Amino acid sequence: MNFKVKHAMTDRVVTVRDSAMVDEVFDLLLRHRISGLPVVNKEGCPLGIVSEFDLLELICDGHTEADTVSHFMSPGLYCVAEEDSWVHVADMFREKHVRRLPVLRDGNLVGIVTRHDLVHAIRDARQRIRQKLDQHGCQTSRQEQAERVPVVESRGDSA
Repeated sequence: MNFKVKHAMTDRVVTVRDSAMVDEVFDLLLRHRISGLPVVNKEGCPLGIVSEFDLLELICDGHTEADTVSHFMSPGLYCVAEEDSWVHVADMFREKHVRRLPVLRDGNLVGIVTRHDLVHAIRDARQRIRQKLDQHGCQTSRQEQAERVPVVESRGDSA
């Protein structure tokens, strides 16, 4: 199996326009049971992320009704490509301290990958590999199996 972002991402991305108002963000997050979403311009290009945390900061700072998403989103968007490896994505999550990464193809938004998506994909891959080993009659110990299944390892120092 080729461990690429496109195998772990969600391809039905819920987005919000930069001109949307606060209530629309609340509605989208709650309706779709998500904790954050990409903010896009009228052409659909990603500009930032808006999350539950951003909404809490907005409310605590006393701003609400007159603010558009562009005023309270988290700018400085980190993105990945659908052909990037799971290891690269795991490194991005750890190094950038983000929970979700928009996935781009030729500069266009084609998906989103969350930490949960990645953990789920890794677990599923590990189970499939174990099943294939069992089907082929591989009599190996748990330790030997664990050494054969994918593990996302850090390329940098651990924090």
